[in-house]
Amino acid sequence: MCGIVGLLAPNLTRAELAHTLTLGNNQLAHRGPDDGGGFVGEGVGLATRRLSIIDIAGGHQPLGNEAGTVWITYNGEVYNAPALRAELRAAGHHFRTESDTEVVVHAYEQWGEAAIARLRGMFAFAIWDAPRRRLLLARDRFGIKPLYYAEHDGRFAFASEVRALLTLLPGLPRRLDPAALPRLFELGFIPTPLSAFAGVRQLPAARTLIVENGATRCQPYWELTYPPAGEHRRLSAEQAAEEFTARLREAVTAWRLSDVPVGSLLSGGVDSACLAALLTDLSGGPIHTFTIGFTAASHDESAQARETARFIASHHHKLTFTPADFDHLPRVVRHLETPQCSATSVPIYLLYKACREAGFKVILTGEGADELLGGYHWFEGDRRARELLFLPQPVRAALARAPLPTSTAARRVLAQGTRDPWQRYTLWQEVANANQRAALLAHPNGATARVAPTINSLEGRHPLDQFLWLESQTRMIDFINLEVDRMSMASSVEARPPFLDHELWEFCAALPPDYKLSPNGNKFLLRSGLHRRLPPAVLQQPKRGLATPHAEWWRADRLPAWAEACLSPLALKETGYFVPEEVQRLRELQRSRKAEVSRLLMGVLTTQLWHQEFIVS
Repeated sequence: MCGIVGLLAPNLTRAELAHTLTLGNNQLAHRGPDDGGGFVGEGVGLATRRLSIIDIAGGHQPLGNEAGTVWITYNGEVYNAPALRAELRAAGHHFRTESDTEVVVHAYEQWGEAAIARLRGMFAFAIWDAPRRRLLLARDRFGIKPLYYAEHDGRFAFASEVRALLTLLPGLPRRLDPAALPRLFELGFIPTPLSAFAGVRQLPAARTLIVENGATRCQPYWELTYPPAGEHRRLSAEQAAEEFTARLREAVTAWRLSDVPVGSLLSGGVDSACLAALLTDLSGGPIHTFTIGFTAASHDESAQARETARFIASHHHKLTFTPADFDHLPRVVRHLETPQCSATSVPIYLLYKACREAGFKVILTGEGADELLGGYHWFEGDRRARELLFLPQPVRAALARAPLPTSTAARRVLAQGTRDPWQRYTLWQEVANANQRAALLAHPNGATARVAPTINSLEGRHPLDQFLWLESQTRMIDFINLEVDRMSMASSVEARPPFLDHELWEFCAALPPDYKLSPNGNKFLLRSGLHRRLPPAVLQQPKRGLATPHAEWWRADRLPAWAEACLSPLALKETGYFVPEEVQRLRELQRSRKAEVSRLLMGVLTTQLWHQEFIVS
């Protein structure tokens, strides 16, 4: 795992390029504290900060081919590198190292752009093809690894993080993208290709970007597809669970490839428990597991995690989150480089910090299971809401106002939902409606066009498959994976999510929806397939998910001084993003328990912190 930067700047000398690259690369030292290097050619430079995990002695980057005509700066892991290396050796390629980085270089020599579709793993990299004067950027299928790019003043730059990118392009104006906040408060995240920064774009997942002859082109190399409704694979539930378990075990086998010890996160849920159990089996002995508990009993799953750890006989590490830990939020936003309407990043940051302090560079984590198998509450909620869509909208709106034991989001979907899957999905994710955004944002019309993924491939698909596809292409990439990458790399830890193995997703996509989510419960494949490996109490544990007690934190009469300073009317007026009177009104609603608006308030606070860190500084 590494941090990467690069610059195309024909107007700079080699010495100027080298100096600029060094400055940008130094911004990524936390992503790669073990090693650093650079390559400078005519009008081009690449640089890397390396976290040494595979071929520790021989994996120095950037790395070139024997002739020095093809160079790579690379972040990530390719888990089928051993098989590809054998295939390439048979084709006549010679290797100087055992690193997966060199495999990618020779794969590009052998197959060109088609090589990327052969890679299995998580990655973001750039290849400089000197004879063609071509720069190729690539990002993994689910956006596990980040990659940003921008153009300014005749230069093209890319980097793993925005801070490094801004260092490469010092003349690029630092300001908020006008579309960012309307999208953040609509969806709960800023969707790719946008970033919080005007002029800075994210390379979408499963895409390449080629810069050649003064032009850029972005294109997909892989797409997740689901079969038309009724055309799923025909196999029994027992057969599906057995094959799923075998494929998951194989994914864990592949994703644990490392020359350093591998540990595992462990919550009270079934996803991480299954990974920890499989890693224990494959390791041939006790592993190290890590969990975070909460002093707020409503959010604490540490007792369940402890029971799982006892069952698999792991060396278990536990830390506890207290309200005082919200004081880490400024540092967290510094690493996130984006606002968010949540505070889950804070315990995740502390968890990976504890992993590193225990001596671990590589940790398996359960992200991707809920997106793969329909684990989030809105998958089940949407199944129920769809059954009522035949009713006239006024009738549904009346039902939504009734005193039913259901969530605010479910009432919203019941009242406003249509047959359009993206419309319903955004209703489930919505942080603030149009009226709330208009009242809160000083410039609510910064985003006028409807941002939706290309959903032509969803026509005629089962509604659950539609939602699984939308989840995997939006929130999972732009909220979940971004958060995990930034919080793990802040402590120089490589977080690996085996549930995001693309071969596992291709298998599950072909299966009947009822094998993932049915009226009898979710994650049938996981719970059934691992029933011999974990106790029933673990397998039957309902989905809770990681959350922080930030709603209660916002009810304090006075927040910590740093937060009050960000939220003062003067500070809000100076940034110019929010209407100060509306922020104060929302705070009073939250304090008095008249409304639950803590997600809106967290979006305001993290935006103010972002501005302080990246615009003012």
